Amino acid sequence: MKRFFKYAGAFVACLSLFLMVACSNVSQSYADKINNAAKDEPITLEQVRKDLGDESVEILVLNSGVIISVKGCKTMDDLKKKLEEDDNVEGIIVTIALGKATHAEYRKIDTSDLK
Repeated sequence: MKRFFKYAGAFVACLSLFLMVACSNVSQSYADKINNAAKDEPITLEQVRKDLGDESVEILVLNSGVIISVKGCKTMDDLKKKLEEDDNVEGIIVTIALGKATHAEYRKIDTSDLK
């Protein structure tokens, strides 16, 4: 019985992790959603923050700039460390102008994007 609960717990943990990764907005489809909305009614900065959650690094001044989001990176230090360790880091870069998302790209991220 003990063994059953041990395996059941491991299964639930793996399933939860899979669902969290699968439901992430760090994707091409979310970039497309932002770009399509920018034509009519742009998505607000607050909504982008809510959609991307903790996995985003903001480089903003007066609600204008960029938000870079990479799965598993919650801070600028996390992002820098991941870029040092891996040459093939993909994520979403959202351009914000006056509190509205005006453009987004899902692509390879490198250190030049942090400037």
